[in-house]
Amino acid sequence: MGTVIRENLGNCAILTLNRPNVLNAITSELLDQLDAELDLIESDSSRALILTGAGRGFCPGTDLREPPSDLKTRIDHVHALIERLVNFPKLSVAAINGMALGGGLELALACSFRVAVADAKLGLPEIKIGLMPSYGGTQLLPRLIGAARAQEMMLSGEPISAEEALPIGLVNRTCATGSDVVQLAHNFIQPMCSKSFVPQQAIRRALNAGANMPLKQALAHEFGEVNALSKSEDCIEGVMSFIEKRDPLWKDS
Repeated sequence: MGTVIRENLGNCAILTLNRPNVLNAITSELLDQLDAELDLIESDSSRALILTGAGRGFCPGTDLREPPSDLKTRIDHVHALIERLVNFPKLSVAAINGMALGGGLELALACSFRVAVADAKLGLPEIKIGLMPSYGGTQLLPRLIGAARAQEMMLSGEPISAEEALPIGLVNRTCATGSDVVQLAHNFIQPMCSKSFVPQQAIRRALNAGANMPLKQALAHEFGEVNALSKSEDCIEGVMSFIEKRDPLWKDS
């Protein structure tokens, strides 16, 4: 059995990190398999992606017992994977069933949303061993929860529980037990799965691009997205279905 397992739950593809004996710590093999599975999901009929972990943990980060032979090659690989998840054409939810630390949390941060078991520990503890987050955490975490809270987490290295993460927006929902977290992710994403990919992707592009632009430039970018979107088949179908008082038939085009 591989280090990443593909399953389906309704209209969602589920990818499970499958190294439970080490809480699903990251190796080059795991990253390669994750990339390969994303290739398949990108073109299949699923409406969303759920990323979770096998056993009692989500992911504690890099497996320090199997360090990469070349640091730059590893970081380049992970950065490409992080960017891929951030810009993935389908929405993604990290279903955090237990500990999500270091690179594990950074993978979850790259997903569109995060749900978690309430007592799961989330953190970027690299500073405790003289390191710093290197899989995108210094960029993704402050964009999600603000610079002050992100600095506190990274400079102290202390994790917080998912229950504490909920009010600051680090997770979107929590549940009582890890066995419920994948179903929670599925239920959470369903209202979005019934919408067209075309405006979803336009909204996400506007959000991601605008975060790094002055307001005037960001508003111009937003208009460009709106202008292109208004010419799409699904926009025309959405307007007509509203006028005709019927459910839209999306083509994702």
